[in-house]
Formats: sequence, C-alpha cells, structure tokens
Amino acid sequence: MASAAACAADEPAAPASPDQDSTAMTQLVLPFDAYKTTPEQRAVLGNAHNHLVVQCMRERGSTVTPPAEDAAEIAAVDPGNSRRYGVTDIEAAKQYGYHLARPPSPDTTGAWAAKLPRPVRHRLYGTAADRGCLDRATQALDKGARKADWPWFSLQDSLTLEQAAKDPTVKEAVKRWQSCMRQAGHSYPSPEAAIADGRWNLDDPAVTEEEKRTATADTRCKWSSGLVLAWYGADAELQQAVIADNPRRFAALRSNLKQRLKRASGLLAQHKSGEVG
Repeated sequence: MASAAACAADEPAAPASPDQDSTAMTQLVLPFDAYKTTPEQRAVLGNAHNHLVVQCMRERGSTVTPPAEDAAEIAAVDPGNSRRYGVTDIEAAKQYGYHLARPPSPDTTGAWAAKLPRPVRHRLYGTAADRGCLDRATQALDKGARKADWPWFSLQDSLTLEQAAKDPTVKEAVKRWQSCMRQAGHSYPSPEAAIADGRWNLDDPAVTEEEKRTATADTRCKWSSGLVLAWYGADAELQQAVIADNPRRFAALRSNLKQRLKRASGLLAQHKSGEVG
C-alpha cells in the first residue's frame, strides 16, 4: 500500500487512497488489544454469566430469561479501534455520520430487567449488604481466577490515547487535517470539535445529511493528512511502554481472562450436556 499524503516515512503504511481505508482499519491493532476480549469471548462470558444468573434466580424462586449473547451480533456493532481516533471508517461515516452503529433493539441487562416485577429486580440486583444474582454470577465466574486489576487497565487504555494526542507528530497532522477540512468547507479547530458540533444530536437516532457529509469529510481528511496513522503510531508506542513497565500486571490480566474463559466454557458445556441428557 502507498503511504498517505504528508505522512512521515517511518509511520505504518496507509491505504492507497482515503477511500480505501477498510484494509487499514483492520491493521489498527494496538498492543493492549491482546488483553481485551474478542466478540466471541464476550459471547462465551456473557452466556455463562446469564446461565449463572438464571440458576441463582431459580434458587430464589424467580424465573428470568436474559437474552442470549451472539458473537456475530456483538461483532456487528463493535467499532473496535475504528472509533478510537474519532470516526475513521468512511463507509460508517457515510451511513451514520458521527452516530454509533446500533442494533435495532439492544437487549442489555437494563432493558430486560426493567420489565421484571420489583421484587424480582431486587433479587437480581440485590443490595450492598446482600448481593443480587448479577453480582453472584460474576463472583462465580471469577472463582479461582488470578486477581487482575481491570480498572487500572481501562485507565491506561484511556491515558495512552490522551497522551498520544499531545505527540508532536499528531499535532502537526491535526494542522494538516484543519487545512483539509477548510478546503471541504468546514472550519473546526480539532476532530473533537467536529464531533461535538451542537448541530449533531447524538442521542437522537436520526442522522442528518449535513452530519453525514461533515463526518465523511472529517474521515477523508483524517486519512489524507496522516492523522489516523500518526495518532495510532504514538498510541501504540505508549502502550508498548506501559506493558514493558508492568509485566506482572499484564501477566495477571492475561491469566485472569484465560481462567474465566475456561470456567465459562466449562459451565456452558455442562449446561448443554445436561439439556441433551
């Protein structure tokens, strides 16, 4: 692939043109990604958790039917790293503008639990003194797993993104992005300002044509200016440094996830064999 215009020679390869970013999007793999769950893993963990919730609620005299987690559905609405540096997927920008792609009717815990009678919801959520079945299911999945500091990991994930934005190469790319956007008829000081434009109501499912046009121009300019790759490069370098400086923390994260997945897979297999039998 050819390098993006005005992109430094030592940065990762860019797509052949700003319109052909789909291949490059799949290559925006960051060091921290190795410690995050995939859609398939989230489905396994989610379904095992649901099974434990159903079992726990049954023991307390209530029947609940949480919706099954489907890996394909999770993957379909998971932006991955394509939203980490703002909107960077041109096809998504053309269709959704700055809005996130959402499933028609997301079945989150809050959605199905809200329909339950209050006494049943109380057993599900519990209190500080008496944990509900949601917490109990989480504890059961964690049983025997090596302790890991996931909140710390999430914080580092946010910090590297924030710190990368201050990198000189990123700041220079932002200037090129500004120039590109002005040529397209949009005057914004930064990509953050573009998505925060008061004309876009991101809480309303409706997406205006103007929002789509602006988001598409924003995305094209991110690629042609080299902003995506500059930001990604700085981000990746910072993440690699965090991993190198905290080997025990990351070993614990990897072990914790592996053990939880093993337990979740075992529970689901046991549940399935019980149904067959």
